[in-house]
Amino acid sequence: MGVLMKKIQLISAILTVLMLGEMFSVSSLCSARMTRNQKKEVIYINLADDFIKEKQYDNAIQCYNKVIELNPNSSEAYSKRGNVRYLQEKYEDAISDYTKALEITPDKSNLYYNRGLARTKLKEYDEVIEDFTKELEINSENTNAYLNRGMTEILLKKYDAAIEDFTKLISIDSENEMAYYNRAIAKRNQGDYQGAIEDYNVVLDLNPSNIDAYINRGGALYYLKDYKSAIKDYSKVIETQKASKKSYFNRGLAYFGAEKYEEAIEDFTKVITLSPKNDSAYYNRGLAEEKLNNNVSALDDYTKAIELKPEEAIYYYNRGSLISRSGGDLEKAVTDLNTAIKLDGSDSEKYLTRAIIFCKQKNYLIALDDLNIAIKLNPENSTAKELRSYAIKSLADVDEQIKGNK
Repeated sequence: MGVLMKKIQLISAILTVLMLGEMFSVSSLCSARMTRNQKKEVIYINLADDFIKEKQYDNAIQCYNKVIELNPNSSEAYSKRGNVRYLQEKYEDAISDYTKALEITPDKSNLYYNRGLARTKLKEYDEVIEDFTKELEINSENTNAYLNRGMTEILLKKYDAAIEDFTKLISIDSENEMAYYNRAIAKRNQGDYQGAIEDYNVVLDLNPSNIDAYINRGGALYYLKDYKSAIKDYSKVIETQKASKKSYFNRGLAYFGAEKYEEAIEDFTKVITLSPKNDSAYYNRGLAEEKLNNNVSALDDYTKAIELKPEEAIYYYNRGSLISRSGGDLEKAVTDLNTAIKLDGSDSEKYLTRAIIFCKQKNYLIALDDLNIAIKLNPENSTAKELRSYAIKSLADVDEQIKGNK
């Protein structure tokens, strides 16, 4: 969602420029036909335009106030005052002005659109969609309204509607880079990774320097397990952004998926160099170290990840599991599994792993309790079922030995 929000901010900046373009329009009244008050209105509006160019927004607002005093039905003054208040980040006041302008001129193009922009800033997303929809009823060729409505629909997780808007925009403007980019985001969020990749391909054809498209396409390729192509995309980003922690991290994940563990370790180490408190980098480096049987290094990395983020259950689980499998202190392994389950007891594998340790300690009765929970959480867990049979048999053998000794 971070990339998406970055693009939404970028679009808002573009649309602000468009609003300013509308702001500087000159009144179409012919001076010969103007009344005295109308001439004053033009003077104040032109003066306000000059103040806006100098970013003297309070002075511009005073000019528009004067126009409204002269003509309470001046839609232009309300609309332009709303634009200035938008620039001042006074979004509620801007909405009030746009609403007043709409009462006077309900069919005027861009008023609903501008109000929708202001409502976006207040995260009033349902009302935003209503405004952009109204705008498109007035002007069906407003490409920015399609773009912004689509992005708002993404925020509301209305991905089908968003895709429909971006597709409509593309039919109007087949080279609109951001329509393809945001449609890819909607497709990716639906799990249509191949469709997202196709849209990112178009984005990169239109703009080969769009780094975010490489990052996001790499993510979609990763989910399709096309690790080689994902690595290529992340490497492209790293060529231009040498300190991109995210790209090193993601490439590390792709290397791990491709079973290139040494390369993965190098990338996670680079992330740690750039961000020494990145617990996920330590954890994933530990996973790669474990794959290479570098158990001591793996345990060190899991321990460091726990120090940085002690509330993360998976870190304790992996450390405890590795301690058990590598012949370490079983009591320490149990302690780690206890903590992992306390933090998140919804995973069948945690109970199974702790049960394995209990069986190694010949605590079969306690192991059975864990195995029953593991099977309840995941009735398809065949390993837990097999181990439960073994624990029951082992417990019976112990009972027989005790009877025999008597």
